Amino acid sequence: MIHSCWRRPILFSLAAALAFAPTPTFAESADTRSAMIFPGARWREAAPESQGVSSAKLKAAVEYMEKSFGPDGAKELVIIRNGWLIHKGPNAGAYHNIWSATKTFTSTMLGLMIADRKCSLDDFAVTHLPALDDRYPVYNQIRLRHLASMSSGYKGEVADVAADVQPWGDPMRYLNPVAPDYEAGTRVEYQDHQVFVLGRILTRLAGEPMKAVLQRRVADPIGITRWDWGVSGTVDGIELNNAAGTPSKSPGVEITPLDLARFGLLYLNRGNWNGKTILPAAFVDEAGKNQVPTAGRSTFLHGRYGLYWWTNDVMPNGKRPWPDAPPRAYTAHGHGSNFCFILPEWNMVIVRMGTVPIGRTTQGDPLWNGFFAILAEAVER
Repeated sequence: MIHSCWRRPILFSLAAALAFAPTPTFAESADTRSAMIFPGARWREAAPESQGVSSAKLKAAVEYMEKSFGPDGAKELVIIRNGWLIHKGPNAGAYHNIWSATKTFTSTMLGLMIADRKCSLDDFAVTHLPALDDRYPVYNQIRLRHLASMSSGYKGEVADVAADVQPWGDPMRYLNPVAPDYEAGTRVEYQDHQVFVLGRILTRLAGEPMKAVLQRRVADPIGITRWDWGVSGTVDGIELNNAAGTPSKSPGVEITPLDLARFGLLYLNRGNWNGKTILPAAFVDEAGKNQVPTAGRSTFLHGRYGLYWWTNDVMPNGKRPWPDAPPRAYTAHGHGSNFCFILPEWNMVIVRMGTVPIGRTTQGDPLWNGFFAILAEAVER
């Protein structure tokens, strides 16, 4: 597989050279909490105490994860506070597929198209994909917001293929509509078909592959240097990246924990990177809060799913998924226990990647809450 590289012109300004010059690894001892910083070519490391975090209690939280989160433990754990790297596991440079966490890259593409005024969250999908409702008129009520939050009711074909290669069918066949599951906006169902429809629309709007757009407008500006995004097929003669991270011959986003943390820091800063607006702040705010109703078979999503981000909003039982985490916390979530948590109240990004699942969401939430309960004692607020 060919992995993308971060390329820049040979001639560049002194300011740019200084901003992205390799930074020695070190631990800051002075108190540097006055302002957010942004990494250059490498993360700047700081002692936890310099960022208002107890080393002893942070160590206890990491040990809990190592013991409780399965074989991968905390080996690929990265913790950022105020833009400083305060913890990295021994495998923080591991590179692999993040599966369904890929979906947040697709919703990021939506934010870029909104920034370009090529669409809005409340546009009807048929405005950008007129054939969508040809067979089933009810699909004319689907808005882009519905597609981006698993609440569209759209359903596509599932073609039988070798289960060990594409256990959920050929993703490109998802683009062929079949009878809807429900009326848009009335329920939420975790299902990759609607993600591919959104990916198709965004690819058409951009006139180029989603990866090419994110490389130029997100990865390069924030310094993500090691990532790739598999191609599932073509639409209108343009490559369609695996929008949902669906298990198939073509992977979703592949990345390292240290680079995924840069993506998280962009969201923590509401789309701003060191003074430059990458994503609209209003879009980031929408992405990280609940967008779905409390109905549908996917009960684990009820009241706690944003624009492909899992949120800490109140569920129908009156509780939050992670009661010991800050209320505005949200995360990307992919099979194999790949997470990128954004914690605005703590000014923190936590990335934990791995290849071995820690269990389904109903099991993973209590494990994460146990981690947050310990970490909360470490964080000065």
